[in-house]
Amino acid sequence: MTHTGTAAERIGRHRRGDYQRGRHSLRRHIRQLFDTALRYRERLSGSEWADRYGVIPKGTGAEHGPVTLYGYQRGLVDAMCDPSIPLVTVLKAARVGYTRCATLAIGYHLHQEVALCAVAQPTIPDAEDFGGSEIAPMLRETPVLARLQRPGRKGEKPDKATFHQLANGALVRTVGAASDDAFRRYSARFQFADEVDGDGWTPGANTQGDKLTLFWTRGETFWNRKQVRGSTPLIEETSRIWKLWHQSDQRRYFVPCPQCGEMQYLDWGGPDQVHGLKWRLTEDGKLNDVWYVGTCGCIIEERHKVWMDAQGEWRPTATPRTPDHVGFHLWTGMSLNPNAAWRVIVQEWLDALEDPATLVQPFVNLRLGKPYKAVHGKALDSHRLTERLEDYGAEVPARVRLLTAGTDVQAGVTHPRIEVAVYGWGAGSECWLIGHWVIAGDPGQTAVWAELDALLRRGFQRADGRTMRIEATTIDSGGHHTAETYQFANEHRHRRVWAIKGRSEQKGERGRIWPTKPSSKLGRVWYMIGGNAARDWAYGSLAVEDPGPRHVHFPALPPTGSRAIDDEFFTQLTRERLSVNRHGYTEWIKPKGAHEAGVCFVYAYVALCGLQAVSQRFVNAVKTDGAPASSSPDAGATGTPATDPSQSPPQAQPPQTQPRPAPKPTPRRRRIGRRAIRGR
Repeated sequence: MTHTGTAAERIGRHRRGDYQRGRHSLRRHIRQLFDTALRYRERLSGSEWADRYGVIPKGTGAEHGPVTLYGYQRGLVDAMCDPSIPLVTVLKAARVGYTRCATLAIGYHLHQEVALCAVAQPTIPDAEDFGGSEIAPMLRETPVLARLQRPGRKGEKPDKATFHQLANGALVRTVGAASDDAFRRYSARFQFADEVDGDGWTPGANTQGDKLTLFWTRGETFWNRKQVRGSTPLIEETSRIWKLWHQSDQRRYFVPCPQCGEMQYLDWGGPDQVHGLKWRLTEDGKLNDVWYVGTCGCIIEERHKVWMDAQGEWRPTATPRTPDHVGFHLWTGMSLNPNAAWRVIVQEWLDALEDPATLVQPFVNLRLGKPYKAVHGKALDSHRLTERLEDYGAEVPARVRLLTAGTDVQAGVTHPRIEVAVYGWGAGSECWLIGHWVIAGDPGQTAVWAELDALLRRGFQRADGRTMRIEATTIDSGGHHTAETYQFANEHRHRRVWAIKGRSEQKGERGRIWPTKPSSKLGRVWYMIGGNAARDWAYGSLAVEDPGPRHVHFPALPPTGSRAIDDEFFTQLTRERLSVNRHGYTEWIKPKGAHEAGVCFVYAYVALCGLQAVSQRFVNAVKTDGAPASSSPDAGATGTPATDPSQSPPQAQPPQTQPRPAPKPTPRRRRIGRRAIRGR
């Protein structure tokens, strides 16, 4: 049958039976549409989609291939993909598979929901890395998503690492929260905010407001918008994810006890709690055995963890402030990863106790998934410190291994002076105040500096008759009488007398305390120190109540010439306060009243950091002599356990050096023409 001519001519050429054949053809094609384009799409949950379609791409982890979710991950993925839950907050540790769950949820919304997705990382480099190392491999190696990728066409720009658009209309973009432009000129129904405790999420001076709120406005045009925000917490006072989690229903993963069947959630516990991880050490201090004591009182071995994980369920433990706001807490002890075994976690805690100043907070954040409670001067009661006054039995206690001094220069008409505090340091950076001297007089006069020199040269007696001398001294040069301070420090540099100045630290920055190299100008040498980090450590040590690492002792009878260690001294010691400003940064507030006792303590600790930068010998001198058997890191510095005070640590010995062998003499050469012949 031809298809030319007018409509009337074409109708006139129709024959009997043509409509019958056309009707069958039409029915057949309609039925094919119901099997393809008009086919009803089965509604899958997030975990069901992951089981059926999920793939771990090569190069994104230790394993690759089809996804197998742990029990606790299934409920998390289901909540991330449930359209009836608008807000999901995840308070997480490391090694729990959170990133994998997040990429599966993004893949679900691209394939199942056909949604506009946006992922916000703290910074633009983070966004580019996440888009290139997580999103792109998932789209490339997940079959149902690979079929939806658009073929490259001539004249069209290819997708970037931060932008991927699929043939079904879904797209995903990754942005950096540090830039205010990240939350403009686009819409997104599914939003994923990652690492919200990062600095990139902190509002700047010219920011329109809270960046999570700005991100949430990108979905205002969708009635079913959804936002997932997750992060590893940092400091409790400034942690965004910690505050958001407390506004949620605070779900925890309850598992049955293999002995009695009672439902409970696994927790780290602590020395003052019956339940939690417990362990036993050998006589030489090595980890011997690890087990878990449930809230039911039963002893649970780790071999039951796989069965418990499969039988568990997420249960809310609080009433959310906002309806349908779901929160999850994940810590490393829940994971079935071999590197998350209970024995591994306990060993990491014991290792952290050897350097509590730098390793306890990462353990609390990355293993327990909790914020670190910075217990500083604002939480201290100066009257409670007076209860620590004790009799040393000598000017220097037996456990002190080295001495440092912190010096502050004060000018003024009424009371010009130089104040010096001498502290002794032992194992685990346990410290003892030896004395605090006030040298009255104008620091512009030579006599005052001569008196300071005599104090720094004097010896301090131990009970065994030995004399200890100050190993290093720091003097603040950023305030008064800068020229005199530089001159004194340069003249006595051979005795490790260092001029210091606080580094300019913006937005609550915490840098390294001691610089890699000194600053100099016109023959003057000084060291730019990290004041915030130094104060964090020093004032945090005052909150350690039990004798042991980082505990601070005070003498009831200081040496001759020292000021009295009384209520006024402790008031000065605790006068500086840690404050959280409106942008979420923590800053040390300089008080109006006298606070030289606290400043000199901080400078004495800075001098210790300077010594440790000079030689490994001083690092070994304050190293912890073995780790204790049990403790809890949840309370920050106050949770640090004590070593046995009855054991006096050995004095640090300088490293032994092997004498170098004498070099062999090189034979003399004599030249014969163009040839060089070695002498016989």
